[in-house]
Amino acid sequence: MAVVDSHFPWIVSGFRYHEGEELLRHRPDTLFFSLYEMTDPFPTRVYPLAEFPTRAAAAGVTDVYMVFFNWAAGILGVAGPDGGRGLDTARKDISLLPTMTRWKMRGHITIYPGGGLFPDTPQSAVKEVARRSATVFTSVAEVMKIVPDAVPTTVPIPSNFYEFRSRRLARKPRLVFVGDDRPRKGLVTLLEAMELVGPGYELDVVGPHERHLARLESLGARLHGWLEPEQLRQVLWECDIIVAPASGDRPEDGYGDTGIIDGFPTTAARLGMLTGCCLVGSNPSADGSLLEPGLHYLEFPERDPVGLARALQQVSADDALRDRIAMAGAERLRSRCDVGHVIASKLEQMGLWRPAS
Repeated sequence: MAVVDSHFPWIVSGFRYHEGEELLRHRPDTLFFSLYEMTDPFPTRVYPLAEFPTRAAAAGVTDVYMVFFNWAAGILGVAGPDGGRGLDTARKDISLLPTMTRWKMRGHITIYPGGGLFPDTPQSAVKEVARRSATVFTSVAEVMKIVPDAVPTTVPIPSNFYEFRSRRLARKPRLVFVGDDRPRKGLVTLLEAMELVGPGYELDVVGPHERHLARLESLGARLHGWLEPEQLRQVLWECDIIVAPASGDRPEDGYGDTGIIDGFPTTAARLGMLTGCCLVGSNPSADGSLLEPGLHYLEFPERDPVGLARALQQVSADDALRDRIAMAGAERLRSRCDVGHVIASKLEQMGLWRPAS
């Protein structure tokens, strides 16, 4: 099989990198191709995407795997600036469809939130991408409605790496926020809540949030920037509560992603939960397919700093509640979202399952 991506191997891309590792473990014959050259370490060679037509054909590739709607649209030749929202971000110059058609290669795609998929992306475009694919995996409810035979999936996480560690507090509760600088990630909501609850907490912020530096410094926050996985894991182990004030992007945000809602919980929230952090988060898509509020996480309404402040006070005042939620959340993720489990399921659906030796 072959995996085609825009940026690979890219460790901070998270699940795509870990999927690649796991696919290679089960299928050592997998070839990897990337549009852009990356320098992160990976256990096998990654070839330029331009070499796919000759190299994949010569190797006898029968199946091609890819992630995200706009990337799959470009690879499968469903692209164009006049094709509607979503397709306007798909590149017309990367189509591998002629090669795949000539050599009878099957395409398999995973459609997660984002990646050029918007609420107003034409259903006809989604259907056409699905029509050109042998298998469609998705965690997006709207895609399941448009493509009835799509296979439900979830964002995979390396649970062995982000191992659970119990917390026993003898200090202020330590909060952590992990995310990029987009309004829907909710850092502003967290900062407003921190100003409401007062000085009884410590705060770590991971990501490119320098524009909030003055406000963060006034709260005594630790600003880390982006971290390598080992560094991120260490910060998460040192924190007690991971806060994910997720929201849908709105027109007033001015970011151009209007309507986008990240998957719940976000990848960053999943990693924090695995390490033993209690998740305090909002669930703007009302997605109850994986986590149950009050059991696996503590929920508050999106963009509601008062609600977040109350939730923080509740979970920090009750050690037993915090520990119970943290343990239940981590166990749910290990049982449902471990990368080994997710990849085994995907390979079975693709007809390519091969147990790792």
